[in-house]
Amino acid sequence: MTAPFAAPPLPEVLVPDEQACRATLERLQAQSEPRVVVVGNPNTGKTTLINAVAGTNLKVGNWSGVTVEKREAQLSVAGRKVHLLDLPGAYSLSPHTPEELVTRTALLDESPDVILNVLDAGNLERNLYLTLQLLDFEIPVAVTLNLVDEAQEKGLNVDAAALSRALGVPVRETVASRQQGTQTLLETSLQQATLGVRVRYPRLIEDAVGDLVGRMKALPTLPSHAHRYLALALLEGDPSVRGRLSATGHTALIDAADAHLAVLEAQGTDALIEIAEARYARAGDLARLSVPQAEARRTLTDRLDGLALHPLLGIPLFLGLVLLVFRLTFSVASPFVDLIGGPLQDTVSGWASALLAWFPLGRDLVVGAIIPGVGTVLSFLPTLLVLYLAMSFLEDSGYMARAAFLMDRTMRTLGLDGRAFIPLILGFGCNVPAVSATRTLERRSDRIVVSMILPFMSCSARLPVYVIFAAALFPKAGSWVVWGMYVLGMAVAFTFAYFLRRTSYPAEGGGVLLELPPYRFPAWKVLWKHAWRRTASFAKRARTTVLATVAVVWLLMALPAVTGQKFATVPPQDSIFGKASQAMSPIFAPLGFGDWRAAGALVPGFIAKEVVVGTLGQIYLGEQAAAPAPLGLVAGVQQAVSATWDAVKTSLSAIPTVLALPHLGTDTTADQKSPLARALAGAFTPASGLSYLVFVLLYTPCIVTVGAIAQEHGRKVAWVTVAYQLSIAWVTAFLVYRLALGLGL
Repeated sequence: MTAPFAAPPLPEVLVPDEQACRATLERLQAQSEPRVVVVGNPNTGKTTLINAVAGTNLKVGNWSGVTVEKREAQLSVAGRKVHLLDLPGAYSLSPHTPEELVTRTALLDESPDVILNVLDAGNLERNLYLTLQLLDFEIPVAVTLNLVDEAQEKGLNVDAAALSRALGVPVRETVASRQQGTQTLLETSLQQATLGVRVRYPRLIEDAVGDLVGRMKALPTLPSHAHRYLALALLEGDPSVRGRLSATGHTALIDAADAHLAVLEAQGTDALIEIAEARYARAGDLARLSVPQAEARRTLTDRLDGLALHPLLGIPLFLGLVLLVFRLTFSVASPFVDLIGGPLQDTVSGWASALLAWFPLGRDLVVGAIIPGVGTVLSFLPTLLVLYLAMSFLEDSGYMARAAFLMDRTMRTLGLDGRAFIPLILGFGCNVPAVSATRTLERRSDRIVVSMILPFMSCSARLPVYVIFAAALFPKAGSWVVWGMYVLGMAVAFTFAYFLRRTSYPAEGGGVLLELPPYRFPAWKVLWKHAWRRTASFAKRARTTVLATVAVVWLLMALPAVTGQKFATVPPQDSIFGKASQAMSPIFAPLGFGDWRAAGALVPGFIAKEVVVGTLGQIYLGEQAAAPAPLGLVAGVQQAVSATWDAVKTSLSAIPTVLALPHLGTDTTADQKSPLARALAGAFTPASGLSYLVFVLLYTPCIVTVGAIAQEHGRKVAWVTVAYQLSIAWVTAFLVYRLALGLGL
């Protein structure tokens, strides 16, 4: 028999008060400079969406953690200045990773006026969990259904109108990669964003939330837009929220939450589980309401993954693709490397010699140091541009996430998981952002171990050294030598990680989920932006760090270390730089390059690795370039144009040789080599050249990388990294040299 006065069951949702929604919308319209934060799961196309909306140059990628820090843009929308904030991809606001903590902290502290929540239309149920957490804030929300084209390819047609009615907030469909639906997205979001329909949790939990929210209203130091969210986080036992409140003196609030938890526990209610289950149930209901059931289709991604993730073929395919990238880089870019490092550099030197004929000391500095030093570094910009284009294509297409998945088993033998491979891959571009990307790893020991092995991953600044030595000593196998350096760096990194895991930093255990986004064909405009920005960053360093370094090296080479010599006329071996290099050169004699010039070029590399090739150019070419024949303007232009046309023809003709195994196209004759390559060919043997490359690959990282490691993990970890890298570099180079001699190189 039913009790006559039994309370009716509570509805599953909390509908916001109409008056509160109207007041919120009025406040939003009154904001002269509204702040919009873009929040979403990783791999929802969130960053691509911001590029489409704001035209910013944010990094676009297809793995979790590519946007480690928040990014900001400013633009004008309907006459208002809008601040757009891109937050790191997060699966939840109950942070398990540093990037999720960054996102949650920004929502609490930045006081945004609108949340633009980006959903993957093809993975709606998983994405909606975060949406339901966002609705617990007193912040207007607008939802964007992105990647609609990929969902339709899977046979999924999302009913945006039904989802909008169920959530109580505006929902718009977009395909950001094609700029479909993005033109007026911000304007309509600012006009229509509102407070949405929230999840209603079990009565006891709602009663506890109401009590905690009431207490918070009397605490003006707490963000007023986050009272409900903070109350739920306290009941979930979120340690970061509790730590935040404890640090700000709100211990009474924590005590009140603990009292409620004790009551809930006494009645057999686990608040953490109840809250999570309610959100998952609501997310499932929303997904079923919005997406009619359709027959699953076998997509292009499924077919490609059959090969890319094959247990036997997957890793060889990955290594083959990396080799193909280096063959493409070497074949297409080498003619332009020789162009800039040869004819164009000669032309600029001739002009400088003519302009500075009245000032011999200045001419010697410019022609004998700055042009050969900075010019040699800049000559490798074409190589880096091609490399960055190829790597950006692999990243943005979704393949790099597969590489991380393939390497998961290997990484687990080292006590790491597949996600640790992502910062290592980023290290091929630059070790500094790669160290920052370790924040995406959950366990502290993982972050330290990966940061300590990252400098073994060959960054782009080392590539010019490989290329010039390969052209000088291995003209028929240049790409294989470069590829070998990258593979050797990975092998040493993995070996040392294994050692660290069994000594200083044992594995902490636990598994992770690794998301594989669909394959996407990147927009060429976006690829070009990525590659150009990275290459421009390298050129900027050449204009600053390298310029300053070669000027200091020139000064040290101009200062005599023995009596009877004059400034700027002293032979290089009798200069301060020469004598210091001679003093340290015996350390490298067992490695095959005891020549003071080779040893001396390594020292500035601690400032920046790209300085090594600039210093080599300065030392080996400085005397040649000290007094070039003056060159007229017209003659110089004719020489440069003719050499550029020859380089273009050579580069285009080399493209078919990319797939011509086993060697890279035709041989490079002595006449075709750049001046520095000819000089190195006379100063090194193949054995000593390989040893030098191995040492450059493995020795201490640049000072900026050391600073990044110190900032993330402390000075002790940074300087231990420097010490063991020097030791490993010397031992490995010695072994390679002896092996090469044994093979008759």
